Amino acid sequence: MTVIAADTPEKTISERAYRMIRAEIVSGDLAPGAKLKIEMLRQRYDMGAAPLREALSRLSGDRLVLLSGQRGFVVAPISAKEAADIGNLRKILEIEAIRQSIPLGDTAWEERLITTFHRLSRLEEGEDQGIDTLDEWEKQNAAFHGAIVAACPSDVLLQIRAQLFAQHERYRRFSRIKTVRNRAIHDEHDRLFEAALARDVDTAVEVTGLHIERTTAAVVAALEGEAPAAGQGAPQPA
Repeated sequence: MTVIAADTPEKTISERAYRMIRAEIVSGDLAPGAKLKIEMLRQRYDMGAAPLREALSRLSGDRLVLLSGQRGFVVAPISAKEAADIGNLRKILEIEAIRQSIPLGDTAWEERLITTFHRLSRLEEGEDQGIDTLDEWEKQNAAFHGAIVAACPSDVLLQIRAQLFAQHERYRRFSRIKTVRNRAIHDEHDRLFEAALARDVDTAVEVTGLHIERTTAAVVAALEGEAPAAGQGAPQPA
């Protein structure tokens, strides 16, 4: 049996296929429910069937792609119910990771927190609040939230939290687009940053809970065809 090393061309192409398809799913370029036929994907990405099938299998594990009987692979649908479910679970895991991380944060943790916050701030303090560079905003947003929980000693918690954070990306992007004009998200991140830097666990937990709840509320309201209720799109005193 031939063993393929992790950095072989086959694995490299499969990884590229995974990243390209995933990016188009979370951005909405591949719409929920869209059929993902291998021949269509071959033409779209100019690559062979084998790495595409492997990529689709990985995306199925991420719950971004479904294998739907005779229809084959399709982009997983989005729904208000799933948005609420993922948002609630993300809040629970994020809060627990923060509780464990902040008291253990050392100088390197603090430096990482400061660096990621300032990178995110440069995007959010602009006139468009990062909405016109959503890919970069998502990257810096993930880095900032990851920095806060980086000192959490539970590898299992961090792994599950990272998986759910990635799964939540489609809904975060949807929320940013829907609330960019009525939600001061930078103020929320600023309050979270200050609380974490001050090692104020209780405030960091409270701000995080509200932060995630607002994202969830905005997505659920949009998917149900309603405007966000008062207070859901703007920061409230914590």
